[in-house]
Amino acid sequence: MSPTVVVRAQRAVVAGTERPAAVVIDGERIAAVLPVDAPVTAPEVVLGADEVLLPGLVDSHVHVNEPGRTEWEG
Repeated sequence: MSPTVVVRAQRAVVAGTERPAAVVIDGERIAAVLPVDAPVTAPEVVLGADEVLLPGLVDSHVHVNEPGRTEWEG
């Protein structure tokens, strides 16, 4: 099976260190973290110079409501 996508970033946080990386995604899982210029046969997403790849990070600008306010979707 070939990877679903490869995400290339000059700024990626890997094991607590910022470095260039190519993150290979297979289905819903990270299959490999490679050097940014590693050859991978898959569709690519290339992040801009001002973007940082943080695998596993959830967008912190999500409005989470406690039970009882589920009608508010702010």
